[in-house]
Amino acid sequence: MTENNINPTAGLEEIRTIASCNICEAVGRTGIGGRKENQDSYNGVRIGETVVLTVCDGMGGMNGGQTASRIAVAEIVQTMNETPEEEISADTVRLAVENANAAIYRRAMNEPQLRGMGTTATVVVLSPKAAYITHIGDSRIYLLHKGKKEFRTFDHSKVFEMVEQGMISEEQARQSSFSNIITRALGIRPQVEMTVEILPYRKGDRFILCCDGIWNAKPEPEMIKLFNECKTAIDEVKVLTETINAYGMEIGGEHDNLTAIVADIKCNSKMQHSCFKLVGRALGRQWQRIKGTCKKKK
Repeated sequence: MTENNINPTAGLEEIRTIASCNICEAVGRTGIGGRKENQDSYNGVRIGETVVLTVCDGMGGMNGGQTASRIAVAEIVQTMNETPEEEISADTVRLAVENANAAIYRRAMNEPQLRGMGTTATVVVLSPKAAYITHIGDSRIYLLHKGKKEFRTFDHSKVFEMVEQGMISEEQARQSSFSNIITRALGIRPQVEMTVEILPYRKGDRFILCCDGIWNAKPEPEMIKLFNECKTAIDEVKVLTETINAYGMEIGGEHDNLTAIVADIKCNSKMQHSCFKLVGRALGRQWQRIKGTCKKKK
C-alpha cells in the first residue's frame, strides 16, 4: 500500500512472459482498472524464432467487448501459429486480422445480444527478417530506439482525423470528450481495411503494444519517459501498469482497462538499417483519411 492507501496492483493480473528467444524478450500484463469488466485481451506465440504479439481492446455492452477481443486474439494467434515460419509475411498478418474480423462478425450475426460488438487490434510479428505490424482502431504500437520514439501508429479515430486536418493538436485530441469515437474496428463490418507495415529493428529497440487505457492516461512526452523507466521488459511492464493504475485511482478510480506488451529486441533484423526510410513512408500513410465511424463503448 502507498501512503494514501492506494494499492497500485489492485485489479492487475499477473505479469506473463510471452516469448523469450534470440529476437526478443516479450512480456505482457492486463488489468480491469476502474471498470466492471476487463474488455482487453492480449497474447502471443513463438513460431521458431518468430514472435507474434497482439493486444485488443473490445467495445460493446452485454459482454460483447470482452467476447470480441478474446475472439480476435485467439484467431490472430491461431492463424499465425498454423503458418510455417518460412511463409510468414505481410500477407499472413493481413489474413490473420481478416480471419479475426470475420469470426467476430459471424458470432455477432448468430447471437443478437452481441450485435455491434467489436474490438481494436494491434499486431506485431517479429521475424528474423523484419517486423510486420498492423493496427485497427486506437490501440497503439510504439517503436523506441535509444529511448526515443522512432515509430508510432496513427489512431483510427475521429479526433485524429481532426489532428490530420490541422484542426487540433494530438494533446487536444487526447483530452477531447470525443476521443472514444473510433473509425475502424474488427467485427463491425464483413471486411476491414488495414495497412501492414514492414519495419527493420535494431538491438536495444523496444516495441510497446498498448490499449488507450495506457497511452491516453498522460501526455505523450510523459508516456515516452514512462516507457523507458526500466531496463528489462518484465520490470517495464510492472512499473508501467502499476503507475497508470495508481494514477487512475488517484483521479477517481473510474479509469479504463489497461493492457500492455513490452518486447525488448536482442538483435538486428536482416533488413538493413538504411531501410528505416520506410518508417517515414509508413508514418505518412498513417495520415490518410479514414471513412466511417463506430463509437467505442466501454
